This record gives sequence, structure tokens and C-alpha cells, in this order.
Amino acid sequence: MWKKNALKRLKEKGYKLTPQRLKLVEILDRIGSEHPSLKEVLDEIREEFPTVSFSTLYSNVLTLKELGLLELFSLDGETRVELNTEPHINLISGGKVIDFNDPEIIERIREKTGRKVKLVNVILD
Repeated sequence: MWKKNALKRLKEKGYKLTPQRLKLVEILDRIGSEHPSLKEVLDEIREEFPTVSFSTLYSNVLTLKELGLLELFSLDGETRVELNTEPHINLISGGKVIDFNDPEIIERIREKTGRKVKLVNVILD
């Protein structure tokens, strides 16, 4: 579903569906729920397109972010990809990230901060 939506949005906004961009969308659709780091995504892309640079990847990821298709967050010094663009909580334990949806907690944070909540990262011990 994410892949179909991403390709549709890219086409609507006039972006070319280059082989590298298609591969990025395919990879994110396959492993995005694991909240991969940009390095992990780049390693996957380079299996098929060895000359793709980090800046090309980053530029394409920022395009997807601008189109509202993903969010980015930092964890342990790495930029991670978040495909769930609805307000939610990421529970982080042992390097694993699990989406946790609790509208009551999100609303409480919004009330306390007076700001719109996109993503809350909670590190569990």
C-alpha cells in the first residue's frame, strides 16, 4: 500500500520514476516497518546500483519527506526512516523500534506542550 501511494504521489508531482528512485521506494516498502537507517537503505540500493551516492539517497529521501510519505528521526547517531506518518510513539528497546499507537497519550503530550505531535521516541530499559 505504501509503495503504491508513494509512486502515485511522485507521478502526480512530476517526479521521474528513475530506476534508482523506484528501487528506493521498493526497499522502503519492504523494510520500512523496521525503521531502517539511511546507511542500511543505501547498502540495499548499492546491491543493484553500486554507484549511488549518499547525497543522491538523501535527496530522494527528503523528496519523499516533503511529499508527506515518511518522517526521519535520529537514533544512536543514525538517521532512521519512519513510514508511519500518523502521530504515534516509537518504543525503542535493544535497537528495535516498534510503533505504538495511543491517541490519548499523544493528545496529552499535545496539551502539555501546546504543539502538534508527529512522533515521540521512548527508549525502554
